[in-house]
Amino acid sequence: MNITALYLAAGQSRRMGIRKQTLELAKNKPLASLGLRALLTSPIDGITVVVSPDDQAKWIAAEYNLAKSAGLAASKKVSVVTCAEAECGMSFSIRAGLQNMMDQNPSLDGVLVALADQPFVTPDMFAELVHFWGAQPVLDFVATASQDFSQKSIVLTPPALLSKTMFPAMLALDGDTGARKLFHSPTFKGFGLVAADEQALFDVDTPADFDMAKKRFSGK
Repeated sequence: MNITALYLAAGQSRRMGIRKQTLELAKNKPLASLGLRALLTSPIDGITVVVSPDDQAKWIAAEYNLAKSAGLAASKKVSVVTCAEAECGMSFSIRAGLQNMMDQNPSLDGVLVALADQPFVTPDMFAELVHFWGAQPVLDFVATASQDFSQKSIVLTPPALLSKTMFPAMLALDGDTGARKLFHSPTFKGFGLVAADEQALFDVDTPADFDMAKKRFSGK
């Protein structure tokens, strides 16, 4: 299987009014670095990180070097794509990253989409998605499933592995629309893997979320 991770670390949070990915959970530990570390220690060989034009991406090199010094990222290839229109919505980052990946790797079979504002995702979550899809390649996608207790329903969300059968639809996304919109399309056949630990899907969208993430990161 030829699979590369698409790590979305660009754009501004509409509810926070700032670009949250480089906010620090601790000294020299920006929010986005945690998900990248999980990818670096997962079975994914290649990672494409999409950043905003004002992101110098020093955190990417720092996290890669830490993983490499620990013997965890020797074979990983990390590419950085700058999305000039990242502030216009998530679809712009997805299109910029995916197009670059397809140009660099025409034989790409699938893309593992991960979000930089989910700091507590784990390498095991990524591995499970890859292994499940590898066993059932007829699926167009395998997403992470969680319970929405307020709506009494199952929610499909990244991290998610999307087959190349979905690349045209991903490139056709517009506005502030992400991959999860496609999970509800009757065009595609998918499956939701229930997260073993739903707390790992914690999404930082507000200042209160960020405060909670800092406490969790510090072990409080």
